[in-house]
Amino acid sequence: MEYEIRDIRQDEWPLLEDFLYGAIYVPEGFEGEVPRSVIYDDPKCRAAFERFGSLPDDRAVVAVVDGEVVGACWVRTTDEYGHIDDETPSLSISLYEQYRGQGMGTALMSALLGELREAGYARASLSVQKENPALRLYERTGFRIVGDGFDETEWLMVCRLDRATGLEVRWAEPADVPALVEMRIAQLLEEGARESADLRPALSDHYTRHLADGTFASWVAFAGGRMVATSGISVVEKPPYYSCPTGRIGLVSGMYTLPAWRRQGIARDLLCRVVGEARSRGCGAVQITASDAGVPLYQSVGFVHNDNFLQLSL
Repeated sequence: MEYEIRDIRQDEWPLLEDFLYGAIYVPEGFEGEVPRSVIYDDPKCRAAFERFGSLPDDRAVVAVVDGEVVGACWVRTTDEYGHIDDETPSLSISLYEQYRGQGMGTALMSALLGELREAGYARASLSVQKENPALRLYERTGFRIVGDGFDETEWLMVCRLDRATGLEVRWAEPADVPALVEMRIAQLLEEGARESADLRPALSDHYTRHLADGTFASWVAFAGGRMVATSGISVVEKPPYYSCPTGRIGLVSGMYTLPAWRRQGIARDLLCRVVGEARSRGCGAVQITASDAGVPLYQSVGFVHNDNFLQLSL
């Protein structure tokens, strides 16, 4: 099917109300019709279209077939679902049902994200119901889950638009040990630990030895030459058991991102890399002890909470 992707015209702005209504996710098995009033009664829904064009960050592209607008993708920095801050535009997208599954959604998002990138935006965000198959579309166009959205039924996703200009992700090297030590201490203190001893010598020794012998691996992220996020995995062996026939377990540790760099998908990127490393090393399981704030991230990658994890301090 031939179609055109172009910027929205002012006389087409009112169509965004229809497209927002069409974007409401209806779960499988739902019977009946979602009342149109929902987009007017919910302030966060209204914020996605109300007075569109009145704000400097309002941008939209549309898909056109035979002269008819059949889909739209737009961004705003209002307090709608998916809003993070006033510098990050949040994205909405919708196509009439008969035009879905034909590549138009990908084309719309790619066009608008390209515009945002050229305009100098660092990232874009969106919110999606966890059961919504559109999640796959968003991942294909560069969005990554960074945690729960407005509530536990939805994901908040972020697409970084400035990767080529700032963020470097690579393996940790021996020269990175001092920075790894400081990031680990910052993590422990943020989690509520008391600085009752100087851990720097022990941490430095641990990272130096285990990076050298290959029993510890770490992906790290840098911005402007500064380490801004860390990850780590230690491979240990136990007698094989049914849920881990290899007996090789990857223990994830040191997942930490500096506050200014959070909610941008960096931690999930690093986590996926260390999980991939565990898989390549023949690990039959990956385990982690997570803070409450970190649980949504690990669940989004497939971790299942296990209440049987206990520890004895000797």
